[in-house]
Amino acid sequence: MESDRLDMDEQSHRTIAVWAVFIVPFLILAGFLSNKNQLTFAVVGLYWFPAVVLTIIGTVPPPWQPFVN
Repeated sequence: MESDRLDMDEQSHRTIAVWAVFIVPFLILAGFLSNKNQLTFAVVGLYWFPAVVLTIIGTVPPPWQPFVN
C-alpha cells in the first residue's frame, strides 16, 4: 500500500518535472519574443508541436496526469 503511494507520488513528480522542462523555456522565449513584437501563432505552434506529438504517442506523460491520480 505504501509502495503504491510512493510510486504514484514519484510519477506525479516526474510528470511535473517533464512539463516544467517544456514550460519554463517557453515562458522565457515567449516573453522575449513578445517584448520584440515577434511572438506569432507559428512560433507557438512550432514550439509545442513536438510536446503534443510526444504526448500523443505516449513518450511524455500528459500534463493532467498528476491531477487525475
